[in-house]
Amino acid sequence: MILTVSMWLMTHITKGANTPVPAALLRVAVCRRDAPGTPPVDASALLLDAVGKVRGDADLVFYNQPAHPSGAVRHAGNAKGDGQLAEWLELDLPRVEPQVQRVLIAGSCDGGVFGEVPGLAVQALTGDGAVVAHYEVTDASSETAFVLGEFYRRNGEWKFRAVGQGYASGLAGLATDFGIAVEEEPTGPEPSDAVPPSPSGPVPLDTVPSKTTGPVPVPAPMPAAAVPAPPPGPGPTGAVPPVPHSGAPFPFGPGFAPVVQRGRGQGVVSVGGSVPPGPVLVEAWHQGEGYIYAYTLTKRNKDDKLVFNNTITDFHGRALVFQGDDRRLRLRVTGDNDWTVSLQPLSAVRHLEGTVQGIGPEVLAYTGTEADVDAEFAGDSDGDGSFVVWSVDAHNLQGSQDLIFNDVGRLRQTAPVPAGPLLLLVEADGPWQLTARPLPALDPGPATTFEPPAVAVPPAPPAAVPQAPPAAVPAAPPAQPYPAAGDGAAKDGPRTKGLLGRFGRAKDEHSGRGAKTVTLVNPEPGKPAILEYSIKDENEYGGYRVERLDEYDDADKFMESSTHGVEGRTLVFGSGESEVRLRLERVGAWSLRLLPVEAATPLTGKTEGKGSTVFRHTGPPAVQTLRRLTRDEDPLETSVVQADGRKSMSASTAGRRRPVVGPLSVSAAGYCYLLVTARHTTGWQIEPASLDTVPAFTDKVSGQGYAVVRHTGPAAEMMVRYEVRGLLDLIALWELDERLEPIRRISMATGLQHIPQGLVQVRTSGGGKWTIEARG
Repeated sequence: MILTVSMWLMTHITKGANTPVPAALLRVAVCRRDAPGTPPVDASALLLDAVGKVRGDADLVFYNQPAHPSGAVRHAGNAKGDGQLAEWLELDLPRVEPQVQRVLIAGSCDGGVFGEVPGLAVQALTGDGAVVAHYEVTDASSETAFVLGEFYRRNGEWKFRAVGQGYASGLAGLATDFGIAVEEEPTGPEPSDAVPPSPSGPVPLDTVPSKTTGPVPVPAPMPAAAVPAPPPGPGPTGAVPPVPHSGAPFPFGPGFAPVVQRGRGQGVVSVGGSVPPGPVLVEAWHQGEGYIYAYTLTKRNKDDKLVFNNTITDFHGRALVFQGDDRRLRLRVTGDNDWTVSLQPLSAVRHLEGTVQGIGPEVLAYTGTEADVDAEFAGDSDGDGSFVVWSVDAHNLQGSQDLIFNDVGRLRQTAPVPAGPLLLLVEADGPWQLTARPLPALDPGPATTFEPPAVAVPPAPPAAVPQAPPAAVPAAPPAQPYPAAGDGAAKDGPRTKGLLGRFGRAKDEHSGRGAKTVTLVNPEPGKPAILEYSIKDENEYGGYRVERLDEYDDADKFMESSTHGVEGRTLVFGSGESEVRLRLERVGAWSLRLLPVEAATPLTGKTEGKGSTVFRHTGPPAVQTLRRLTRDEDPLETSVVQADGRKSMSASTAGRRRPVVGPLSVSAAGYCYLLVTARHTTGWQIEPASLDTVPAFTDKVSGQGYAVVRHTGPAAEMMVRYEVRGLLDLIALWELDERLEPIRRISMATGLQHIPQGLVQVRTSGGGKWTIEARG
């Protein structure tokens, strides 16, 4: 009995957990309870390489393409019994090709959402019927596709991880995120100026799977960046192999002969007088497994700035440091094994031209025009690890840095960068790839299509939590020859037809020059969307204005130059409207693009950035600290938007650098969107924290600017005082419920006010000091 319970705990896992599975022939069921009116669920498998991508359309296995060319994965039909419905996949792990590192098990819901599917689960069994992995989805809602789990290699063995990642864009959005371009059968003539797909983009998936063609040619996986060997010779200095690049030497920073030093364990690298003041490229190698870190040193030989901090096996990386006018550059280096450090002039930097690959930290020069940069990050050895990219103007290398990418775990994202010359500072814990795509000249004609960004698969936590035993799963169908696509065993019609995501069509993008009224059509009515904008002022004095028009052409302010800047992101269709009309005034060149709301950046920790953007906070109610990072007095505020479109003010800095605190209210939907409104030049930092950090008081509390406090005493008359800083400077107190949603405005005045027990939000328009205290 003890052994049975132990095996059940090992195989029945929760979201994010993993369990070993035998390297054998497994049968995998995507199952659900057989209830009337339940929408059908279709099972599929995606075979992914080391960078998390399919290698061609053959790497998607589903009912209309039921067998992989390798024979390792097959779609085995469906079964019904014991009140359960199941679609079966067969996975022969010993036959999975070496290039394939992960096999994703997914489900798609046709004619409904997964929140309407009872008992959704995935279960893997051996040939004799023993359950080796079981995961039941308990948090499905409006998703139409799900990555239920994945089989992945780890140290020569196979494991299964419960993923539970939902997609509201269906199988099309899921497939697109893993490298498949799902194409829709055209319904009319293509425009003559349509932009053809990039040959370097995702592999196209035909609308009708072919029965006659052979396996799709498989390209080699993304190679690691070429790493020059450490310089030869036993001495402390030696010749360093030049860093290959096709661009001209980077014309910033002083020139000097490279300085090379080797060591083991702890050592100090000093450049003496051979390196003139200015930027210096530090390149380091560390042999084998283990830890390497390096700090610059102060005049007192104390640790100053962190240069390297990594555990990548056979580490190789580059970083940017500065030789000052008043002291020589010195580095303290510590490694578990042999290490080599080379100090080089900035002219040796690698250039970002087309695609550049690497492992670990890197410094890249970009000298092109405005561009979109595609980033792919494979994560560390556990699929986790951080990936951060900063940009800095080459004309002011010690000036402010702009955050381009900041994420954890595997990712595939795109971000804009300004025209060069600039440096991109990469901080990574594993293999990555950057591709620069310079923007074409602004054209008021039809815009190109949009490819939705990838959604990172969440990493596994260290332990699994038991769940209740599932209902019986129907037996797998007996072994038999698998039907070929289109022979009658497949479902009616090729289901890849019409799977193009709702976003990415020309109607989702608008551009032009000068004043105009634009109608935006919601690709997913009932849901909000992200509006990505780039709007240039007609002249430097007036500033643009965007108004939202109702059915009577009455206008409300939507955006303007002084608050939103010339580029950024905001929310539109907040209440799920089918369309909105925007009137653009005092504008020069402009472009608007709709993105799926799933493109909102998850707010999982301290985050820095510039300008307006949209975050998604998932989890319990929390608070967020908003801090200004730049020395300007432009508006900077955050608002919370709920799933049903309700919007409330969260925090405003009132043009000051003092940090303020606002609520992250979460409704019954379990998430909210945090809307940051700021000019494109205003830098900010946001840090979420739990409700435990909210100050509690019984008789007195004080602060400055926006805040959230908890009154632990009984409701009472209390004195409110406020330091007014202007004619229209006001203080407002709001009562919050336990979800941190505002439910009643307590007052907009000082003096005696009735303060209830519980959470209270303080809002001030001028950022002055305030006090709330009991009478007497």
